Amino acid sequence: MMSIALDAVRLRQELARRGWGAADLAREAHLSQATVSAALSGKPIASKSLGRIATALLRTPAIDLIDALIAGDGPRMGLA
Repeated sequence: MMSIALDAVRLRQELARRGWGAADLAREAHLSQATVSAALSGKPIASKSLGRIATALLRTPAIDLIDALIAGDGPRMGLA
């Protein structure tokens, strides 16, 4: 089985876009906490695990407001 290292920064961003933590990803992707921790640390994980992560992320769309706050392309509110 092939192992793949994910872009840990991008994965964390995708979790943030959904309001998820590592435990949420593990639950939604049907993976162990150890596998998710490895992925979030940039360590190689099985390609099958990558598929499960991708499927879980695709099933749950980003929260619009969080996405706008992270991307910085939403309306600006607050003090100038």
